[in-house]
Amino acid sequence: MGISIGERVEQLLFGSGLTVENYYIERTPVSEVICYKNREGRRFDLLVDDDALGTLAKRRLLELGVKVDSIGVEGVSSDASAKP
Repeated sequence: MGISIGERVEQLLFGSGLTVENYYIERTPVSEVICYKNREGRRFDLLVDDDALGTLAKRRLLELGVKVDSIGVEGVSSDASAKP
């Protein structure tokens, strides 16, 4: 039997040893991207080639309270309570 979508999300986000504190979401007028900072402090975009998995991963991170950086989005808060 395969793993559930929830397990796939958890594996994608935390399977390499990253924690909630490593993640943030970068929101622009045209996109919303999961980003993370590695142990050395370098910042990366998390590339997900499955739209459904990516959407669920963003939702999970928002549930966990990750920071949302809004770039060029007027009237949008830069906190985890902001909704897409």
